[in-house]
Amino acid sequence: MIIALISDFKNSIKSPDTEEKIDLFIYRPLGFLIAKVANVLKMTPTMLSILGLVCGIMASFYYWDFTNVTALMWGSIYFLLSGIFDSSDGQLARISNQSTKWGLILDGICDSLVIIAIYISCSWPYLKSYGAIYSIIVVAALYMHSYQCAILDFYHREYLYFGYGKIDNDTYWNPSLDDGNVAVERSTNRVDKILNYLRLTWIKKQQFLTTRTDVERKKMRQYLLNANDTQKSMFMQKYKEKNLWLLPYWRLIGVNAHTILIIGFMYLRRFDLYLLAFDIIIFNLIIFIVGNLQRKSDHAFMRELNDSWQID
Repeated sequence: MIIALISDFKNSIKSPDTEEKIDLFIYRPLGFLIAKVANVLKMTPTMLSILGLVCGIMASFYYWDFTNVTALMWGSIYFLLSGIFDSSDGQLARISNQSTKWGLILDGICDSLVIIAIYISCSWPYLKSYGAIYSIIVVAALYMHSYQCAILDFYHREYLYFGYGKIDNDTYWNPSLDDGNVAVERSTNRVDKILNYLRLTWIKKQQFLTTRTDVERKKMRQYLLNANDTQKSMFMQKYKEKNLWLLPYWRLIGVNAHTILIIGFMYLRRFDLYLLAFDIIIFNLIIFIVGNLQRKSDHAFMRELNDSWQID
């Protein structure tokens, strides 16, 4: 029973390499318990995504009264619960084999709505104090926040695809801009078109910041799809060697960093300082620095592919 439960938990996470410590010890275990109960109750990942959205909205409601310590406490609890449900929907999808492209898009929409609600709620007092200029700062911070989350998601998915060889059904393949545009053009109804367009905006953000070209990625993909077991193993080992050390640096701009800092600065009553210092300055400096390191690592990896493995 315990062994089976541990096995189910391992299957519910994407990979140990792409998980942060706070995820492995808090979010994922709690999310797994919720996913197991939800599976018994025949709930879908979408239902858990919506519950996460509701918790996020509740957090924004309590954060509105940022001078009240009790309200801050409840706001922080609901904010963390939102993150736990955000973890559980993906875990339920994996253990129940319900993962779909639309589920991933809906999950992203719910995450975005939570962040927008939190930012508006936390920023409201400063809008009165600073005037219209602060609304521009909030919009800029939200925009940059979305880019930061997009590029971390990109490299996590790249690592799962190329480092772990999770190539079945292209679940973890990062589509190119061409792929995104084709999906929009081939949409069969209005809902599909809207969802595909939202997905395309996410792809554009990733493509704007990534150090990799579509030509390089497709070359790597083609090799991995055609490789025998020995070649595939060697490819994945080399990819991990070149990229694993960079993942912790990319995670400095991840959801957990944002969540911890937002909660901390709300207790300090300085959400305005968080926006300026982190969303607009520090996190973008991290992207610039880590992006340059990633570019050098990618070039070294591609040289080995072309020279040693002679990939056309």
